[in-house]
Amino acid sequence: MKKLLIPILALLAISCAQKPLEISRTQLKDKIAGAWLGQMVGNIYGLEYENKFVDEPGEGPFVFNKAMRKMEAVDGAFSDDDTDVEYLYLLMMEKFGVDLTYAQLKEGWMYHIRDRVWLANRAALGLMHYGFTPPLTGSKQYNPHWFQIDPQLINEIWAYTAPGMPAYAAGISDWAARITSDDWAVSPTVVYGAMYSEAFFEHDIPTLVRHAKEYLPKGDRFRKVIDECLALWKQYPEDWKAARKVMADELYVNEPDITRSIWNADLNGSLGILALLYGDGDIEKTLNIGCALGFDCDNQTATICGLLGVIGGVGSVPMDRAMPFEHWTKPFNDRYINVTRYDMPDASIEDIIERTVVLAEKIILARGGSVREENGEKIYTINPKARFQAPVEAAATFTLPEKRGRNLAPDAAEILALTRETDRATLDSCWLTIPVSYRAYNVEVINDGVVGGPGAAFYSLGEKSNAPKQDYFGYRWEEPVTTDMVSFHYGPLEEFGGWYSNLHVEYLDENGAWQPVEATVTPDWPFSDEVFFQPHNGEFVFTFPKVTTTAIRVIGDDAVLIHWHKYTKAVSAFISITELEVYEAA
Repeated sequence: MKKLLIPILALLAISCAQKPLEISRTQLKDKIAGAWLGQMVGNIYGLEYENKFVDEPGEGPFVFNKAMRKMEAVDGAFSDDDTDVEYLYLLMMEKFGVDLTYAQLKEGWMYHIRDRVWLANRAALGLMHYGFTPPLTGSKQYNPHWFQIDPQLINEIWAYTAPGMPAYAAGISDWAARITSDDWAVSPTVVYGAMYSEAFFEHDIPTLVRHAKEYLPKGDRFRKVIDECLALWKQYPEDWKAARKVMADELYVNEPDITRSIWNADLNGSLGILALLYGDGDIEKTLNIGCALGFDCDNQTATICGLLGVIGGVGSVPMDRAMPFEHWTKPFNDRYINVTRYDMPDASIEDIIERTVVLAEKIILARGGSVREENGEKIYTINPKARFQAPVEAAATFTLPEKRGRNLAPDAAEILALTRETDRATLDSCWLTIPVSYRAYNVEVINDGVVGGPGAAFYSLGEKSNAPKQDYFGYRWEEPVTTDMVSFHYGPLEEFGGWYSNLHVEYLDENGAWQPVEATVTPDWPFSDEVFFQPHNGEFVFTFPKVTTTAIRVIGDDAVLIHWHKYTKAVSAFISITELEVYEAA
């Protein structure tokens, strides 16, 4: 497991000067209520402008027609990926206890999350079904979206159940972020986690930002981004657009292709910091600046409005946003309606808040705090020096065959494939999420020994067609070879395709006819064609009785997924492959 980002010296520098903190249960509940309601406000109203302002910032005033229609339809708040995974984590803490493991969270993900996830979250889910346990599911070796925004929007609950324990909150946020992400992309999650936790006692936004960056190592990319945001805020105190241009140029326009994305973690994390700084602590002002800053704005607005809700409690949440209909007498009609997750119950928002307070009490007491009663009110004493200790766990649940003969693929006289070159015009017309740098455009890369990284993945995408197809990849040798094992490696997968519905191995018999082999595949082939169950960069090893042949191939039906994007709907099916290995039998 990779080490947490929090540097010990920085941690000690912050924590040594701290003394025990106290908070009443009434105050704790008010701030946790502010966190939940603030997140819901930020998420629901920011959703209207998600990904709409990229080249230029948005211009208010903003209208929220989509949000109003959806709230009216469910007569309350509706779940979205900015709040529903945190609700899932609440259920997991109630089921297993507050000291969760990756294996337990994986269980929750695989059962409750079956659609409506994207980018790093979607890739992590597919890798869970492949057999991996976090943090492999977030590793850049397997998850091509490791650098995206995803962990910032699903992990706040670890911090607002850890009031006044920023080192603990930063540590567990880092740990949880690695379910989906890696390297510097987890840093914004660490920072927001530390800010949420400290915000129960510290209300000054610049102070929170400066303290939180100390939980990142010197030289960390996002730590430098925070310093730059603070400097820009000082340089342009009344001009957030000027600050936005600098950060967008640096982290989007001039970002290296391999991590250039409108969903980049540091880009969107920086815009959240700018919205906080320029919002002056007011949720309504911060919400509007957050929307206008653009990119994946609903995620930032959810996170930062939840943070402001911790600072100011329920009273700081704009009730015209939380109660936009005359017949509602409570925020969001006290209804959180699940429209996104499998078998996850609807809930009273007041009940969610109370259940979160119960968990926060357990964490306070488990991390060196205490509780006493004064005049019928619980008073919690909090240990601000508490730290998170990650559990030690196995990283995967299956083992690929280790004993393999010589790879015969590089010696082949010919590569066999239905499509030998990618049709770039078709590819460029599609809704793409994988960076261009990962792609190769010629099938010749499948026996070069490179199973991942830039330039390794061939897309067998032909000209536009509605017809499904059977794709095959294989080799022909001048002289017969004997083999009993074939290894197929996926490349990064797009939302609309890149994987097989089924796959089997065939060899060319002495009469020139293709014959199937009776093979065992490790790990098990995905049980569904749906995108949510497909592993980016997954390897599947087929073992079978020895065959002697001059040609062998894998062949199967390409999965066909009807995508929402108008140009992508009509593309042909295709496969993303990095390598096909054929091993000589002993």
